[in-house]
Amino acid sequence: MNAVLLGYGTVGKGVEILCKNVEGIHLKQVFVLPEFENLPYFSNDGKGMVTADDVDIVFECLSGTEPANTLITLALEHGKHVITSNKATVSPNLERYVEIAERTGGSIQIEASVAGGIPFLDAILKLQKLEEIRGYQGIFNGTSNYILDQMQKNGMELSVALKQAQSMGYAEADPTNDIEGIDVFYKTNITNMLAYNTKNDAIRKPIGITKLNTEDIKMAKANDKVIRHISLSKQKDGEFASIIAPAFLDKGHYLANVPDNYNAQLIYADSFDYLGYFGQGAGQLATAQAMLANAIDTLENRERKICLNHEKKVNESILKADWIVRAKKGLKADKEQSISENESYYWFEQKDATIIDTIQAFDADAMIALWV
Repeated sequence: MNAVLLGYGTVGKGVEILCKNVEGIHLKQVFVLPEFENLPYFSNDGKGMVTADDVDIVFECLSGTEPANTLITLALEHGKHVITSNKATVSPNLERYVEIAERTGGSIQIEASVAGGIPFLDAILKLQKLEEIRGYQGIFNGTSNYILDQMQKNGMELSVALKQAQSMGYAEADPTNDIEGIDVFYKTNITNMLAYNTKNDAIRKPIGITKLNTEDIKMAKANDKVIRHISLSKQKDGEFASIIAPAFLDKGHYLANVPDNYNAQLIYADSFDYLGYFGQGAGQLATAQAMLANAIDTLENRERKICLNHEKKVNESILKADWIVRAKKGLKADKEQSISENESYYWFEQKDATIIDTIQAFDADAMIALWV
């Protein structure tokens, strides 16, 4: 099969490297910015590349939503097999991509858009055909996990750990998407659609890690907890709910022991209870291998079809949990709920509550986290 590659950044270069190892895939051309178009087999004619009659597979690993969305749409309209790692584009557009692919005979494969090199979405697609997935939880962003790990192991301030993550290439110059949970928000939307076989519905905006500080780390340690940034989702009676937030986990919790910039996930269903995954959630070759795995599925005619044939709605009342809220003194709250305090802060525990109830009960500027 002939293939073209959209984007020649970190992941794109990884795809080019690994394509050489796959017999049956010939990488014809690479779409790059205009200033690079004179390089061998590079071009800035993205539209021409994805509509060419002799092209079967389109690898898309551009940054941002445009021209990625335009080129993916055009490729699908021409019946191509599109393989993408672009979560920011997939999250709001997956329903439309699936509809186009069904109409034109193409396909959309997105394994690399969530959890990088971990075959998490592949498992989701397989398992949900056997039984209803009850939910999942996981660490989906290596940057945030690295920062929190350094804060807890080495006593770093968040700003110092972030600079170290940037120096090591784990964080972008503008880390907003990572530390504010936006990256995980995209991945949670995508996972919800696949896990619950449903069209997209608006989940609550994420709570990032930017309000965490060393006092929170000390309080966690005093209570034998480890802080991780997680996505937690549950399905019940045809509805679902998801929350993205810092979590104070027991030390023995599976996700509490995920080090450095690694990712990990747990899927739960009736037949197997919990099923765990662990590995690199990003990076050049880890992400590229997920894209090539999808390409091999296309070669061997065993793609896992994405079906979004339900319209399940978000119901936050099905996701109740215990929460820890940190706010400055003077907050109007029941002092009997306070589980710890120092000269500057109170930490309040909100038992068995939804996120909206917790937000309404406390100051909107408070640090809010799951207490698991």
